[in-house]
Amino acid sequence: MVEITTLSELTIDGKLSLGPKASSKDLFDFYESDLRVWFHEQRASHAAIMVGSGTVISDDPELTVRHAPGPNPLRIIPSSTGRLPLDAKLLNDGLATIVVVSRMAKIVDVEALAMKPNVEVLECGESSIDLVALMDILDGRGIKSMIVEGGSRLLHSLHQAGLVNRIIIKHIPVITGSTEAPSYMNPYALGGAFDLSRWRLVECFSKGGIAVTIYEPLALRP
Repeated sequence: MVEITTLSELTIDGKLSLGPKASSKDLFDFYESDLRVWFHEQRASHAAIMVGSGTVISDDPELTVRHAPGPNPLRIIPSSTGRLPLDAKLLNDGLATIVVVSRMAKIVDVEALAMKPNVEVLECGESSIDLVALMDILDGRGIKSMIVEGGSRLLHSLHQAGLVNRIIIKHIPVITGSTEAPSYMNPYALGGAFDLSRWRLVECFSKGGIAVTIYEPLALRP
């Protein structure tokens, strides 16, 4: 079983970025190096890391461990169509990456991805990624822990499937004032609303003026 931890930055008004087209990296400017070190320690402590295709397009992330000692996690990128920018950093640095596509991905896109150094293309799902089946595949490969730094669509889908075991939120002390900036959940996600889930605050601390809260499902702790 893959234990999934989501790690997100949220502004005071509950946004994942400063605007609808903005990179979530913009929020990194509001915290100091000690939190950045802690953030990268979380990456190093997990076997895999996941973001969605939207984050690859908007942020061009590396998803590596750079500000703390430790190994780089295996990068997992779900992309139903397989249409990712072929010049993306994580497709060209030679580090282990799996791009997960559905059956609707075009052969030409799959072949272009598979030609990238140390990139594996894995098919899982019909018209969209079957996240439950994907976790079974990864578990079978010995991946037991994953950190997810994705956007609202991926977060929504993981919660909808009941796959999240731990939530970490870095509370950024700004108000975007944008009604269009993405929120923690995506109200337009496939499948819409899902059943209420209850969480327990298990840790809360501050680094450099940034509050960090950590939650686990209520059922996991008596």
